[in-house]
Amino acid sequence: MSYKCLRILIAEEQNGQRLRIEKSLGELGYRAFTTARSLRELLALTHYSSDPFEQFDLMIINGELLVAAGIDPVRFFQSNPQIRHCVIHDTRRGQPQAETIFATHRRQLSLIRTADRQTLGPLLEQLDA
Repeated sequence: MSYKCLRILIAEEQNGQRLRIEKSLGELGYRAFTTARSLRELLALTHYSSDPFEQFDLMIINGELLVAAGIDPVRFFQSNPQIRHCVIHDTRRGQPQAETIFATHRRQLSLIRTADRQTLGPLLEQLDA
């Protein structure tokens, strides 16, 4: 599977930030996006989906969505088999380079500072390998 064909879920409340993420992904050759603008929409797409077999290869989520709701990101990721890989972007807690928070042989949860082309490009290539 080419990494350019990943099904990507972007969970971002801020419209401007979501558009920047979509633009960065578009510049990297990705086209299949689904967006969630709130935690409620995110849960509807993942936990309460009418199609339990709908899978996302990657979720890019603003860490503030999880923090504001008091949700532990690792537990959220582990309890959601519909998401194969997850990248949390958080300007306060993230590092300039991707940091793996949780990983198994098939799934990975990473933390980054910014969801831009320079950070996402190498990370997505690594996830596809």
